[in-house]
Amino acid sequence: MRLSRRVLLTAAPGLCLALIATGCGGGGAGGGSASSADRSAEIEAALEEGGKLTVWTWSTKFDDAVAAFEEEYPGVDVEIVNAGQSADQYTALQNAISSGENIPDVAMIEYFALPELALSEQLVSIDEWGLGGLEDRFTPSSWRQMTYGDATYGLPNNTGPLIMLYNTRVFEEAGVEEPPATWEEYAAAAEKIKKEMPDSRIASIDPGDAGGLDSLIWQGGGRPFQHEGESVTVDFTGEDTQKVNDYWSDLVSRDLVAAEPGWTDEWWRSLGDGSLATWTTGAWALGNISSTLTDNAGDFRVAPAPVWDADDPQNAENGGSGFSVVEGSDDTALAMGFLKWFSLNEASVDAQLDAGSFPAQSAPLEDPEWLSKEFEYFGGQQANKVLAEASGQVSEGWQYLPYQVYANSVFGDSVGSAISGGGSVQGGAEKWGEQLRSYGEDQGFDVR
Repeated sequence: MRLSRRVLLTAAPGLCLALIATGCGGGGAGGGSASSADRSAEIEAALEEGGKLTVWTWSTKFDDAVAAFEEEYPGVDVEIVNAGQSADQYTALQNAISSGENIPDVAMIEYFALPELALSEQLVSIDEWGLGGLEDRFTPSSWRQMTYGDATYGLPNNTGPLIMLYNTRVFEEAGVEEPPATWEEYAAAAEKIKKEMPDSRIASIDPGDAGGLDSLIWQGGGRPFQHEGESVTVDFTGEDTQKVNDYWSDLVSRDLVAAEPGWTDEWWRSLGDGSLATWTTGAWALGNISSTLTDNAGDFRVAPAPVWDADDPQNAENGGSGFSVVEGSDDTALAMGFLKWFSLNEASVDAQLDAGSFPAQSAPLEDPEWLSKEFEYFGGQQANKVLAEASGQVSEGWQYLPYQVYANSVFGDSVGSAISGGGSVQGGAEKWGEQLRSYGEDQGFDVR
C-alpha cells in the first residue's frame, strides 16, 4: 500500500460561503436520487478491472483495513491522503472540486458536515448505485446521519454514543461511591468533589466545542436545529434545550466545573493528575485516553453518561463519521466497490476495531466475543458492554444545520464567551442562534 501524508493547508471559516455558492438555492437535497438502481454488475466489473483510488482521511485507524482490501483486490492501488482534519479537509475538498484537480474518490465525512456537503452536490448518493438497501447493517442513528433529504450520501463508519470516563481514585478520595447515573446525582458528586478536594473539579466544559454542547442538548431532548429542503429552524428557546443550558450555567457559576479548552497539554495533565474527575464524551475516546495517559492505567473506568430520567434513559452521540464517494471521482464504480467492501467486509471491520474504532456497523455490537473483551487499561472492565448499551439508547430526531461547519466555527464568539466568563449558557446560545439565523438568511435559506 502506498501512503501519502500530504497536508493541504486551507482556511476553514469561509467554507460555507464556498459550499453554498456551488449548490445552495436550488432544490431540497441537492444532487442525488433516492432511486435504488441495481448497478452491482458495474461495481464488480470495476473491482475486477482494477485501477487507482485516492481516499482522504486524517485518521490513522484505517491503514490495515485498506491493506486488507488491496490484498483481496491486488489490481486496485489505494492512496491514503491526509488533506487536513475536519473543516480543513472540507475546505480542501471544495477547492479541489472547484479547480477540477486532485479530487479524491472517497473521503471521510463527519456527520455534522454531511448536510452541508450533500446540499452543495459534492457527494454521490449511494442510492443510485444500489447500496441504499444496506441500512439494516448499521445502527439507526449512524444511517440517519448519512442521509440528507431523500438520499443517502455514503456509508457510516464510526459513532460516538455518549459515555462517561471517570477516575476511580478521585471518586474514592472524595467519597463518591458510585458513578452518577443522573445529572442530579452528577451535580451532587460535583459538590462533594469540590468540598473534599478543593483543587479538583468533576469536569471541564470546553468554551470552544460546539459539538460538546450539541450532544448534551441532544441527550436532554432539545432539538434546536431543524431543516427540510431550504427551510431551516434555529431555536434555542425550547424547554429541553433551556433545561440543559441552565444546568451547565449553574455548575459553571458555582465553580463546580472548570471552563477549560479540551485536548490541550494542560487539559490532559488535569485528567491525569485528578484535577478533572470525569470526561463525558463519545465512545471513541477510550483509545485516546489509554494511549495518552499511559501512567494512569487502572485509574479510569467507563460508565453510561448521566441521564435526565433514570426510568427512560435517552442518549446522544458526540462525534462520528462515515465515508462518501466524492462527486468528480475518476472511477465512481470502483469507489463504490471500495466503499462497500471497506465498510462491511469482516476483515476490514475487524482491522478497524483492532485499531480502536467504535463501529457504526450493527454486527460487532451483538458479537459476544467483542462484548466480553476485557480492557486492561480500565482495570479489566468489559467496557464494550457499556458502549453497546449507550449506542442502543441514542434518541431520534436530532439534525445538524446545512451550514453546521460555519456554525461550529463561530460558537466561541457567543456561547464560548458566556462559559469562559461564568455567564448564562442559555443567553450565549440565544446570541449564537441570532447569528446563525442571520447567516442562513444571507445564504438564501428560509430561516425561522
